[in-house]
Amino acid sequence: MNHFISELGEIGVSRLAWVFNFCLILSGLCLIPACISLGLILPGFLAKVGMIAGVVTAMGLSLVGGFPMNNLKPHGTAAITFFRGGLLMVLAFSVAIALQNPQNILLPRIYSLAGLPAILAFGSFLWMMGKSSTDEEEPLQPKDDGRPKIWLMAMVEWAIFLTIVAWFLLIALGLSN
Repeated sequence: MNHFISELGEIGVSRLAWVFNFCLILSGLCLIPACISLGLILPGFLAKVGMIAGVVTAMGLSLVGGFPMNNLKPHGTAAITFFRGGLLMVLAFSVAIALQNPQNILLPRIYSLAGLPAILAFGSFLWMMGKSSTDEEEPLQPKDDGRPKIWLMAMVEWAIFLTIVAWFLLIALGLSN
């Protein structure tokens, strides 16, 4: 409850950092066709915005694995790309699902609400990061002066992970019916 997810890939700190980083790279690459497919399946401009944001998000995810926390500057850029792109992706896809033509519903409109937890998690994290960046030089740098037992910013990052995985799973299940 007081460590960022990326710390699992920190070389020299995590014994299996290479496995974690490899899986991030692979996951990002696998999400690219998923985002393109969803953007092409759903009608409308917002679906295309979601598709583009999804590809950028997926590339950001892969780059987080390519640049572990040991290389904080490019890691931070990749992470910010993932967080900002992820917010836009889920928001655009969720609105595109809500605004489908009633004569041609591909996913039940109620699925648009499935994006709300991820939108809140991404938005909260970005807000907290923006707020802390005024106080700290690097808001994604773990605290050296003793971590709190419960670090809200780290917990919100874990919430992003859980909600985005749940969102992708629900959308995939909805499309498979």
